[in-house]
Amino acid sequence: MKKVASFLIIATLVIAYSCKDDESERFKFLTEATWTPVSLKANGVDATGPGGILEGFSGEMRFNVDGSGTFGTYSGEWTFAASEEKLVITTTALPISITLTIVELTSTSLSLQGSFPDPNNLTGPPITIEMTFSAK
Repeated sequence: MKKVASFLIIATLVIAYSCKDDESERFKFLTEATWTPVSLKANGVDATGPGGILEGFSGEMRFNVDGSGTFGTYSGEWTFAASEEKLVITTTALPISITLTIVELTSTSLSLQGSFPDPNNLTGPPITIEMTFSAK
C-alpha cells in the first residue's frame, strides 16, 4: 500500500510539473506591461514628429497574450521569431511587417533595433530603427 501511495504522489507531482505555465520569461515581460516610448529614432534622429517615419509608433504599445496588440496609433498582430530574439509586428496600416531585434527586454525596459526600406528611396539604403520603451 505504501508503494501505491508513493507512486500516486510522484505521479501527481510529475503531472503538476508538466502542466506548469509554458509562457517564457520574455513573453511575460512583453505582455504584462504597457510600454511607453522613451526614444524612437530613425538613422539616429528622433522620428516621432509630424511626418516622421515613426510618428505612428509614438503612443503606448501593448502586446496582448493572444498575439494582438496596439503599437502607438497602429493595431495589429505580433509574434516572436528566432527563438524569441526578434519581434515581428504586422499591421494593415503598414505595407510590410516590421522585424526588430530585441536588444533588451526586462520587466521595466524594452529596446528594439531593426531596419526597413526607405519609402522615399526604395533602392537606397534601409532606414535603421532604434526604439526604447519603459514599462508603465
